[in-house]
Amino acid sequence: MNDVTTPTRLDEVDRRIVAALQADPRGSWSQLAGVVGVSETTVLRRAQRLRENGSLIVVAAPDPLRCGFGQPVLLQFRTVPGEAARLGHYLAERQDVRYVSLLTGRRDVMCELIAPDHRYLSHVLTFDLPQTGSVLSTTTDIVLKRFKTKDQWSRELLAPRVHPVAEPDPSALGPEQSSPPDEMDMRLLDALRQDGRRSYADLSHDLGLSETAIARRVTALAASNRLYFVAMVEPGALGFEFEVMVHLRVEPSAIESIAVSLATLAEVRYVSATTGHSDLTCDAIFRDTEALYEFVTYTVGGMRGVRDVEVDVVLESLKREYRYPLFQPESPTKGSRHVANGDGVTGKQPAAKTANKPAQPNPKRVRPAQAK
Repeated sequence: MNDVTTPTRLDEVDRRIVAALQADPRGSWSQLAGVVGVSETTVLRRAQRLRENGSLIVVAAPDPLRCGFGQPVLLQFRTVPGEAARLGHYLAERQDVRYVSLLTGRRDVMCELIAPDHRYLSHVLTFDLPQTGSVLSTTTDIVLKRFKTKDQWSRELLAPRVHPVAEPDPSALGPEQSSPPDEMDMRLLDALRQDGRRSYADLSHDLGLSETAIARRVTALAASNRLYFVAMVEPGALGFEFEVMVHLRVEPSAIESIAVSLATLAEVRYVSATTGHSDLTCDAIFRDTEALYEFVTYTVGGMRGVRDVEVDVVLESLKREYRYPLFQPESPTKGSRHVANGDGVTGKQPAAKTANKPAQPNPKRVRPAQAK
């Protein structure tokens, strides 16, 4: 179990490179250089260093509900004193969990679990979690619709009026309709899971399709919102000290309009409509307490239809997009090889490409928690 550490602050150029990558995770090095205002060589060299030392992770993530992998469920826990970290790491090791964080507030731990069906979820709640001995109470919220999953909170680090890519329209997402990928799309998703900047040429070599066919499939998956790309970094490394989970109770008629309004805000990285305790859940990042206060008081407080707001501060993110542990330096592994990232940068890629793959295990096979 890793101790919580303070992230190393990045210099100004590194911060702008990360911000540009968060705006366009698969942008070419020349495009990124134009946004950052430095040479293409500088962007390539610095981005590669950040990725190798674990400060920056670029991944492609499938949307579980739209891909038909299962139902996203937000689980929030109050734990036995001193047990939050142990429960968090147990959850992070589960293949059916794609997000875990330690919190301070009314809740101690939060995770997003992908449940193939209600029977599976029932097994997790009534058998697996009680076996840990760490849980005092659980809140379960089923995700009905996702409005946003994108890191834009670092956008202010870029030059004014710079917009590397067009911002998506949250209202255009439509209902969460399942459209399972075919066998080749599944292979493509798996190939991009470890490295979201792998080039079409490299993917073509591995999958046996032409670069044009690969590009067409990636475009189709992204356009249907079944696949999205994320550049992940520890917010504190960029000078943003507060990540929070905001839970809102709102008037039923205002759920859609408030969710769309929240999704347009740069500081908000995730918004979903849920059942249960909250009508809307969002994940947002701020520089300091003053910025958080303004968001809660004026931004959210000024939205018509909001009835109640709860804020939990994220102490540590343990897992995101099936990545655990987060922000660890890359290390050569037996059988590793070099591949092209994005538009030609060489990086380390494990020979086995099944690590952190989301699974839909049979409930009977889910292992109970083991004391660590």
